[in-house]
Amino acid sequence: MFEIDSIELLGYVATFFVAASFLFKSIVSLRTVNCIGAILFVIYGLLKGSYPVALLNIFLVLVNVYQLWRLRNKSTVVSVK
Repeated sequence: MFEIDSIELLGYVATFFVAASFLFKSIVSLRTVNCIGAILFVIYGLLKGSYPVALLNIFLVLVNVYQLWRLRNKSTVVSVK
């Protein structure tokens, strides 16, 4: 029958999060869900020994976190005015 190991399942879950993130209209939701998927892909890449996958997704996590931080600070500055 169809057997799947836990690492492969992690890869599918990560794929789901990244793909689903593009369905959101809100940029904050998109970046948050995409960041979760990228974190899962970092773990997946490290467990599989696929370092290019891990490195790319570390970069994506950093970009998403930075952009979320920037959006949060931008909305705080706008609220003060």
